[in-house]
Amino acid sequence: MTPRSRLMLCGLGFLVATVFAILLLEAPPDGVERGELGQFIGRFHPLAVHLPVTLVLLAALLECAGFIKSGRPWRSFAGLVLALAAASALFAVSLGWLLARNGGYEGQLVARHMWGGVSLAAVLVLCCLLREWNAQFYGIALLAAVCLMVWTADQGGKLTHGANFLTEHMPANLRSLFGVSAPPPKGAVTNPASTSAAVAIPENQKSSVAFFTSRVAPIFQDRCVTCHGPEKKKGKLRLDSFDYVMRGGKDGVVVKPGDPKGSEIFRRITLPRDHKDAMPAEGKPGLTTTQIKVIEFWIASGATQIVAAGEVRKAPPLPPPKPVAPPAAADYRPRMEKIQTLQTELGVQLVPRSQDPRDGLILRTVSAPERCNDSVLAALKPVADLIVDAELARTRVTDAGTKILSEFPNLRTLDLSHTAITSRGLAPLQNLKKLESLNLTATNVDDQGIQRISRKPGLRHLYFFEAQPSTGASHAGGARLTSPN
Repeated sequence: MTPRSRLMLCGLGFLVATVFAILLLEAPPDGVERGELGQFIGRFHPLAVHLPVTLVLLAALLECAGFIKSGRPWRSFAGLVLALAAASALFAVSLGWLLARNGGYEGQLVARHMWGGVSLAAVLVLCCLLREWNAQFYGIALLAAVCLMVWTADQGGKLTHGANFLTEHMPANLRSLFGVSAPPPKGAVTNPASTSAAVAIPENQKSSVAFFTSRVAPIFQDRCVTCHGPEKKKGKLRLDSFDYVMRGGKDGVVVKPGDPKGSEIFRRITLPRDHKDAMPAEGKPGLTTTQIKVIEFWIASGATQIVAAGEVRKAPPLPPPKPVAPPAAADYRPRMEKIQTLQTELGVQLVPRSQDPRDGLILRTVSAPERCNDSVLAALKPVADLIVDAELARTRVTDAGTKILSEFPNLRTLDLSHTAITSRGLAPLQNLKKLESLNLTATNVDDQGIQRISRKPGLRHLYFFEAQPSTGASHAGGARLTSPN
């Protein structure tokens, strides 16, 4: 391609980007739904937007490869990849504008995402222009394009999945490092206008309950505010406070006090999930039966902020709180030095079960099972309360070792397969109150021992393939018993 042709194409790219910038200024998304065709075409935006993301990263990778002698031939492809990235970014921007303008979107988050897309397309066109004429400024522009792409993609992710989608499950240590606050509990109301403190209950209504704040607002916060909140106001409707709910959207009020069936919001949440007007939209799961009944009761009761205590008794009951499982063991971190010392001295592994430091340790011996015997188990007593899973298959543990294991109070899973354990060694295991799974495959435990241990309270799984049959008894080998406990 000649320099003149390249310059003309870059000029065309800048012109297209400028047109979309003007459209964003003069005809921004305003929360009004328009033509079906525009919405249909615009909904290809989430599909198309992945192409420029991939190409930008590929172009940066090819340029980095040029710093290595063996990778220099690959750098020649970077210009073509960059041009395709710019063209696909402009195409994705056009689809995004159609979707936002015609799909009833509005809000600061929508605007930031769209401005990010237009800016990214313009910077990519600039990269194509600078690549041949100024290597230094080209490197800066390409780095800016990568950073802008990441930021714009993050805004798009928040649009689709909510503001806390990326950081919702971030480990606490990373939150502290990057200064990210912990997310509110699921269903919690975060808007000050929706808190119970904002609801003043008159003296003559002290027997009333702030029903909207306590029961309705958490449902909207959990299922609706992603699309109908301060950052994204689809259809000009916000559901993040009582006043906004009652104000309605572009088509008027969505709640008619006392008339659930005549209320647009109730109609939409009860539509079949495949209906185009069903809420929540965009493939998100619908409300539960209980949540729908709560909203129906609230509207039928007058759609007020407070409801008489006597009337609240008629509302669907609150779901039972989810039981909080106690920690499997103590926090192992204060004893890390001791754990590491034992691993080195004994030749075993003490591996965390998960990222939760109170989820316990797994005792692993598979790398050298012959090194693990009864004396090794005795040496592990300082950390016995931390071990919840003991993998002792093919080790030299005997019946004497089970007496030591009976002092591991949090042991839940125990694998003694292919060991010298006999039925006499099972008696101490009755003291393990938390034991749920026991593997006795290929041991010297006989049928009578199997029958006794199978009656142990709390034991859910008992494996005894190739067990030793009792004299005159049928062989139980090859079976798997699931305890009824």
